[in-house]
Amino acid sequence: MDMEKFGELMKAKEPGPWPEFEGIRYPPAPPFREKGVEKALQDILHFQSRESDLLICTYPKSGTHWIFEIINMLLRNKTELDTQCKVSTMIEFISDFTVLDKLESPRLLNSHCLFNYLPKKHIENGCKIIHMIRNPKDVCVSLYYQFKKHPFVDFKGSWDDFFEIWMSDKGFYGSWYNYEKEMEKAEKLYPGMILTCYYEKMKKDSTTEIKRLADFLGIQCTESTLKDIAYATSFQNMQQHNMHKLDSSKELDGKGFIYRKGEIGDWKNHFTVAQNERFEEQYTERFKDSTYKLTFE
Repeated sequence: MDMEKFGELMKAKEPGPWPEFEGIRYPPAPPFREKGVEKALQDILHFQSRESDLLICTYPKSGTHWIFEIINMLLRNKTELDTQCKVSTMIEFISDFTVLDKLESPRLLNSHCLFNYLPKKHIENGCKIIHMIRNPKDVCVSLYYQFKKHPFVDFKGSWDDFFEIWMSDKGFYGSWYNYEKEMEKAEKLYPGMILTCYYEKMKKDSTTEIKRLADFLGIQCTESTLKDIAYATSFQNMQQHNMHKLDSSKELDGKGFIYRKGEIGDWKNHFTVAQNERFEEQYTERFKDSTYKLTFE
């Protein structure tokens, strides 16, 4: 689906009830609205993966567009932004998977769905998964701004209202904690299949992290190419030169909400002292057994 058609589809839909299944809310994407969440998830589970498929797995607002562009450049061995958009290969946004049949291998797919709902064949084949994790405080703030502007959501609340949505696990795709703990469990069950990248490390030392990605994918890359990819996929460069292609939401009001700031630590501009204390208490309790080492700056 090209961005013009996607923009038309976005404009045509009116805000409605958030699709829900087994206590988890999902965005009102066409498959969830047309088929119902359970049927859409079953279709994803039975998606016929190729052995060469690559799958990016992230909780929303954790750098999906960014890492998609980085991997796309590595696969093409080119350092300019491509015409392909992340949304066009986001499996829960595709009603008819035959549109993916024409794509050459390796296909670069992506999803925000819980690990348990990813294509079974992808897991059985041991296909590679790239997982990006981000400081959940910044994820929370970024989601708040997406909720404010998303035409399907019709959210008119304040930051305080959204903070309560986050704390009660009522955002899209459910609990951040459950999502990340499932991914961590999967890493242990399927050693070598999943590479976890940290958003903050990618921001601070992009060249080193892109090299780690290339090694995981088995791609030879010169130091010069790595640096060029790091520059080409910097937030500032993508926002300035490629927002229209990457940010499908720009079709709605000319501004978009996918690429907002891309900063580390924006949560400090939103969390009150009391909210931060509540967040820290919840995080400590629910993520205490995790081996993921997150940076709160």
